[in-house]
Parts: sequence; structure tokens; C-alpha cells
Amino acid sequence: MKIRKSIILLVILMLASSLTACGGADIEETADTTAETETETETETELDPLSVPDNLPDRDYDGADFRIVTRGRDDFINDIGADLQLTGDVVNDAYYNRNLAVTERFNIKISGEYVDQNDAAVHRAVEAAVMAGDSAYGMAINQCIAMASVGTSGLYLDWYTQLPYVNLDSPWYIGNAADVLSVHGHAYAMAGEYNMDILRFTSCFFYNQEIATDYNLENIYTVVDEGRWTLDYLMELADTVYEDLNGNGTKDFEDKLAVSGDPYDCGIFYQYAFDIPIVKQDEDGFPSIVVDQEKAHDSIVKINDMYWNSLGGMTAADWSAGASTWYAGNLLCFANMFNTAFSFGDLEFDYAIIPYPKYDEAQNSYYSAVAGAHGLQSIPLTVADPEMVSIIVEALNAESYKQVVPAYFDISLKNRYSRDEESGKILDMLLESRVFDFGFMHRAGLHRVFWDLISENSTDTASKYASLIPATESMYAEIIDGYLELEKKFG
Repeated sequence: MKIRKSIILLVILMLASSLTACGGADIEETADTTAETETETETETELDPLSVPDNLPDRDYDGADFRIVTRGRDDFINDIGADLQLTGDVVNDAYYNRNLAVTERFNIKISGEYVDQNDAAVHRAVEAAVMAGDSAYGMAINQCIAMASVGTSGLYLDWYTQLPYVNLDSPWYIGNAADVLSVHGHAYAMAGEYNMDILRFTSCFFYNQEIATDYNLENIYTVVDEGRWTLDYLMELADTVYEDLNGNGTKDFEDKLAVSGDPYDCGIFYQYAFDIPIVKQDEDGFPSIVVDQEKAHDSIVKINDMYWNSLGGMTAADWSAGASTWYAGNLLCFANMFNTAFSFGDLEFDYAIIPYPKYDEAQNSYYSAVAGAHGLQSIPLTVADPEMVSIIVEALNAESYKQVVPAYFDISLKNRYSRDEESGKILDMLLESRVFDFGFMHRAGLHRVFWDLISENSTDTASKYASLIPATESMYAEIIDGYLELEKKFG
């Protein structure tokens, strides 16, 4: 899996400039000091996203329109940023400046077309354009869960062979996406930093520091840093924190609780936090079902016990489970995702942002999943100039990595909405650990096992997997055949 380089706070860069302008301590011009300074400079340059070259050629496209089709929801429209103006808002202005950097550099304009919210709506728009031989769209942003139809449709260009200026080893292509989105070395959709919804929908836990203090709990950052933040540790918290605040003798969302979150995204997030992928590509690049059913069963038994039977754990078959309790300041652990933090500006309690727990201490890393609403980039087959498109797409992803991600993540999320420096360090780690799964994006039912069983308080994993695997294997066989047919057609 390609490792994404850490993002350095633009705030740090500004502070460094400020300190330089104001002067500093006397510097002894010794060989040791010089060497140390050079080493520090090299490290800063390596990690600074602004210093990473995109290696794109100079081109002038004479005002050509680069049109992007995506879903017509406000946040997705803002991601395109075609109609934004400078407002003084850090994130808004980063979108604007990203587009300005690309449009001025290559003499293009960026426009958007916005369709409805149905999972396949963008794909249908591309299909109509391709069937008509229309080159109207330079890029399509399909929802990731539409991959089963997108990948084998023959309506899109291959990111490995047909987009000459795309470099999938660049840090603006996220995590293991290039691997899991491919079949036999071909991919017709990609996850890059231009898909800002991937950042917004990344899983995390929010942790109420005031409740932790009230219950004399140990420093959660120390627990995370030492690798002790595990499912068993979370279950201990679930049996520690509880108070019947409304006095009705029944545990409910008006009480003080230890852990909650909706069963849908949470179920999926736990699966990947515990390193239980559905699919991995074999040595020839073909997807194969590898889900560890024993580990999945043990995980679901424990999660259900925590949510349904513990002293302070609670969920419900509801997307908003636990939200009201969190905003009231009465929930210790809120299982959710990054973008929720943007609604925390008025909270009157301190909180930490931490990863989902590991399965156990033997697991060597924390992992972060991404909710299924996020988009993936695809390039319609009928684009008039694939070279131009590859240059613009690479530039948009690169400038998103350099400008928008730092604005959203470093300046806003770390410094405005998280309450302490330690949360910022954890957020860096979470971005490094984002993982994707072919089996989640190409849905045939297996992606719902955790989701369904947790919401139903069921532990019947054996029959659930037995009922779903045959159909999933059949679907994957059809997908493989479809990719091989496209390989014969396009090479």
C-alpha cells in the first residue's frame, strides 16, 4: 500500500515566517549547527505538501471548458467550486485558489453539471453522453458504491494506461485505493484528494474529556499512543460510564452514556478498524474474498454486547443514534466521522478526536474507513483530448492536496474545531491510515454483515456469510470477466 506523506500545518509555515521576520537567538556558525539546520530544512521540504512537484508540462488550452458532472448536493457542488468567490473563509478560499491555480496555469475554465442524488445518476449521465459520442464531460464523480456498474461499463478511460500524465504514486492519490480499485492492472475510477468528501467522511471517535475527568479515566492520548486503544478497552469504558439522568430506571439517550453511534456506518467502520477486509487482490491482480469469518464473529459478538448489554453502551437502528446525547455533553465516546466536527463550534465541553479502536494490541496499526457516500473520479471514454484531461485531473488532485486539504484539515479541523494539539497529531495518523476495500465498493451483500447484525443485535455470522458468499463470488466473476473484455478491447 502506498504511504501518503504527512501534511504539515500551514500555520507552522506562517509561524516560521513570522519568527524569521522578528529575528531570533544568536546563531553560532559551527559545522554542527549548519549540518543540523540543513537536516531540518530537508525534513521540512520533504514533508511540506507545497514543495511536492506535479511534474506537469506547460500547456495553453485557449480557454477550453473542463466540465465536471457530479451529484447536486451542496457539499459536492462546493467541492467543484466552479462558482465560488473569495469570502475570507479559509476552506472556501482554498477551493477558489485551487481552481484559480489550475485555470490560470493551463488557460481553461472549470464548470459543473449537477444531477440528482441517486447512486447511479452520474453514471447514467455519462452513459447518455458516451452513447451520443458527446465529449461534454472531462470528469465524472460517481459515488463509490456504484463501482460494480462503473468499472465494467466500458464508458471510462483506464487510469493506468489511458491517462498519460496521471501518476498514481503521487501523494494526492489516497492510501491503498489504486490497488483495491484495480482488476488485473486496470482501474476505471480513482480516489484522489480532489474527492474532498473522502476526507469529510473518514471515520473517527469523538471523546468527551470532561466525562473522562469526572470518572478519573486515564489520558486517552496516552492509551492511543501506546497501542492500548482496543475493542476490549472500549468495552471496559462501556461498563464504567453510565448515569440515569432522567431517573426513569431505563437506559436511554437522555442518560449519561459511554459509547454510541449509528449501526450503519459504525458497523462498517469497525470492520475496517479491526483489519477485516472483504476482498484482496491476488498476485495476478484479481479480487478474491478473504474475509476472516472467525475474527468477524468475535468482533460482532463483542460489539453487540457493548452496545446492547453493557452498562453505558447504546445504539439503535437509526442513523442519528447517540447524536443528541453527545451534543448535550452526556456521551463519552461518539463513533462518527470527521465532518461532524464542523458542527461542534458551540460545544461547551472539551473533546478529543481519536481513531476507532484496534481489534487487539497485537494489531500493528489503527485503520480508518470512509463512509460509502464519497465519490470517485472517472474519465468518460469520449473526452476529446485524453492528454489534456490527464493533465488537468492531475493538477486538480495535486492542488487539492497542497491547498484544500491543509485548509480543511490543518487550519479548520485541527485549529478551529479540535481543542488541543494532541488531537491534531491523531488526525495526521488517521489520514495516513485510511483504507479502502474492493468488497465495500463493489457491493454484493458482504459489506452489510457487520451493519445488519449490529443493528439487529444478532451474532449469527455463520449463516449470514453462508447466504451471501455464493452470490458475491458470482458477481465478482462477472466483474473480472468484464474487466478482461475491456482489456481485450483497449489493451
